[in-house]
Amino acid sequence: SSGINTEWPLRPGMTVEEIYSDREGFATNVRAIAGPDVSKMGIRIISFVIQNITDNVDYLKSLGVKRAAEVKRDAEIGVANSAAISGSKTAEAERERMESKYACDALIAENKRSYELKQAEFSQEVNMKKAEAELAYELQAAKEQQSIKDEKMQIEVVEKRKKYRLRLCVDTTA
Repeated sequence: SSGINTEWPLRPGMTVEEIYSDREGFATNVRAIAGPDVSKMGIRIISFVIQNITDNVDYLKSLGVKRAAEVKRDAEIGVANSAAISGSKTAEAERERMESKYACDALIAENKRSYELKQAEFSQEVNMKKAEAELAYELQAAKEQQSIKDEKMQIEVVEKRKKYRLRLCVDTTA
């Protein structure tokens, strides 16, 4: 990496733990302390990145190990608590699901019953209309048959009259 590779033994009014946990605050303090020094060399700090913070006795490393163990412990406790809460929430959710299922089943049964009743009413109405249509057809057929009989009788009457007149004509001419 290019640039100045200098180490400053700095501890700008912060504890080691604060330096380790609040790198942004530490960077602000470094800029405040190192800025005037590098300015004397004709350099102006525009931006910089703290890549690593180390010590000679691995104190910072042990802070990380301790913090990792705390995080792991807290995570395990959190998982155990979540499992307990989840178990009771799961049981509650299952109870609510079953209540909803029974309510839906009852509603479905009621709607099915209502549908079947309506279907029976419609079938009865259709059958009545069919019966009425059949009766109307039979009545109309009977009327037609009667009309045909009446017409045949009229024809017979007319034919008998013609025969009778014809006989009269034959008798009078003979």
